[in-house]
Order: sequence, then C-alpha cells, then structure tokens
Amino acid sequence: MHTPRWTDEHSRTITAAAPPVLTASETELDRTWARVREDLPTAEVPRRRRPRVAIGAAVVAAILGVGGVATAAVLSAHTGRYPADAEDLELGGPGEYLDATAPDFPSVIDEVTDDIPFPSKATRAIALRALVADERRDAENEHSGDATTGAMRYWVARDAVCSWANSWSAAMASGDATGQTRAAEMLEGATAWPAVTDVDPEQRIEYRRKRILDPRTGQRVTRTVWVENTPAGYFPLVRKAAQDNDRDAMAAVLGVWGPCTAAQMPDFPQALDTDRAVAYLQALPLPRD
Repeated sequence: MHTPRWTDEHSRTITAAAPPVLTASETELDRTWARVREDLPTAEVPRRRRPRVAIGAAVVAAILGVGGVATAAVLSAHTGRYPADAEDLELGGPGEYLDATAPDFPSVIDEVTDDIPFPSKATRAIALRALVADERRDAENEHSGDATTGAMRYWVARDAVCSWANSWSAAMASGDATGQTRAAEMLEGATAWPAVTDVDPEQRIEYRRKRILDPRTGQRVTRTVWVENTPAGYFPLVRKAAQDNDRDAMAAVLGVWGPCTAAQMPDFPQALDTDRAVAYLQALPLPRD
C-alpha cells in the first residue's frame, strides 16, 4: 500500500492542534534552578560529558549573519547543513552539522580540531577517541548522528584544558619549572582559543549568597552558590589558578566544572574528586558585592 507523502496541509493541521507553550523568563528559570539546587545535597554536582552548548543572543545573531553552505559528499560526515535559526544555534552550537555515523567522521574531527593545542599526540588522541565514541553512541541511542563542528571543537578544547592542567600539575610536582611555565601559558591562552570564543566569548560565572541546608549537620548555613552562566565560564578560574600556582584551586575548579576523565588526569587525580572540590569552594570567603 502506498503511503501518502507529508504535505504542507499536514504541517498546518499539526500546528493548529498543538497547545500553546509559554516561554519561561530568565527570572523564572533562575528561580527554578535555585529551588533544584536547594533540594540537592551540596556535595552532589551533576556531571555530563557532552552537554548542550548554550550561547548568548548577540553571538547567535552574529553567527547567523555569516552564511555559508558546503556541499555534502556521499558517505561523508560533512552534511552541508548549518543551524536553521537562533534556537538551533543556541542548543547545538555554531558550524556545520556532522554525521557521526559516517565512516570518515574520525578523520573529519581530526581535521576540524587541528588548531587546538595539546601537550602531546597521545593526549590529543585520548580526547578525539572519546569524542568519536560518545557521538557515535549518542547517534545509536538517539537515532540521530548530527552534531555541529562548533560544539565539538569546544568539547575538544575543554579536554585540552584538562590535559594541560595535568601537565601543569605533574611539572609542579617534579620541579620542572620549564614544563610548568609552558603548561601555565597554554592554560592562560585557552580563554582566547577560537574553539572557545566561537561558542563563548563572555566566559562568565556569577555567584549568589544563599541560606541552604547542610546535609551533614542538618543546619541552615550561608553558602556561596556558584552559577555557571556560560559554557566556558570556568576557564578564567583555571587561568587564575595557574597564575597563582595554586594546585588546590585548580583541582577544585576542574572538579566542579570540568569534564576531565581519569585517562586525561593520571598525574592530577585531585581534579577528579568532586566532593573535595565542592568542600574547597564552600570554604572560600564570600566574595564582595
């Protein structure tokens, strides 16, 4: 039996029948997030290896204003498709959609992330293998193999920061001043990498003072609640920790906000200890208004 094709009439009918969906204001979203954070134990920090990329409206407008269409090759990861509107761009990041199920996906990822520096070929290979595996697993589980080059470049940049932080910590522990200086310079420069600024030129984290329930004592205490407002908001904190030669601060920042894995941090396991990181940040003096 022949199945009729989808027509504009179908779309109009579905659109007319769909219930209205109200858009939450920024204040409402903040209030909801604050309630969620208040109900969670303070030592629990949700971690996702590949979060969606959210970028500011000004950046959305700027990137959408620069067009460009590539021709997709047969059986290639290149699709020739780009974000269709501001919502697509905000959720998925800038750049071309890539098909993770294509056979040349690994080589395309290697090519589009070639400008992101790593301490060694081995550390770069760890990051790229993990990205390819994650994207292909997501494609299999979600029946969708598309992700943008901008988002994936940012994810690789985050992994590079983890690797440089490991090198920095290892050099500090061994007394290798030259190696520590080089790693610190790379961490300081990471805030200006195009793979980072294309997604997040602001790199901003705000804090709020709140009365929360301490799960260990059952008492209400005043804490500084850190709110990550932009994807790479923690990069300046990484830079400052390197400038200050503060390994505890570096471990705390990466432990709370970083996506680092054990494979990337063989010499810096402190950066993988979420509970220790949260305790360190909570013990800091409250920032001034």
